[in-house]
Amino acid sequence: MSGTVYKIIDISDFSSSDYDYCLSLMTEQRRQAVDRFRFTNDKIRSVAGELTAKKMIAERCGVPPEIIPFDRTDRGKPFAVGIPVEFSVSHSGAFVLCAVSDKPVGADIQEHHPVSDKLISRVCTARELAFVAEDGISQEEKLQRFFRVWTGKEAYSKYLGTGIRSLSDIDVFSHEIQRHMTYFQRGPYSVSIYCETEQPPVESR
Repeated sequence: MSGTVYKIIDISDFSSSDYDYCLSLMTEQRRQAVDRFRFTNDKIRSVAGELTAKKMIAERCGVPPEIIPFDRTDRGKPFAVGIPVEFSVSHSGAFVLCAVSDKPVGADIQEHHPVSDKLISRVCTARELAFVAEDGISQEEKLQRFFRVWTGKEAYSKYLGTGIRSLSDIDVFSHEIQRHMTYFQRGPYSVSIYCETEQPPVESR
């Protein structure tokens, strides 16, 4: 299969056997990194994201997930060693998102929650701020618009794979970004996926 596919899973559906299985596939360094998370749900989200990515890559490439090693670039972008496929993982609240593609891809999911006007002003360009804080919209609509912008910035940053950068330097409404960005809501969550494929991402069941 070519193009970009994505999957969103609920961590409540991620069993303890799934967790143990994924840990068994990790390097000792990765297991130690998971163990350093303070909260159990953070550990589950991290492990669930990695297992989802390996299963999606395995299905796409026709190889067992057990033989897919992951590593990171010098800038921290994860990749599958020796396999010509790209992926991006994100998690927030109860959900884990994974996108897999034959081209570089960035994906982000965020649960809606209250944010300060100071944060909005700090990360938004003037054009984005006009969209987020448009006169006459409700507070709920303002949050939805902000997280559309926020996830778009995060997805594009992950696509670039250049490490931490100022989100205010990314204008998600620029023509170049808009034509490759897919945005949608899943309940109280915003989802953005950026990839230079001809067709929009397709959800994998």
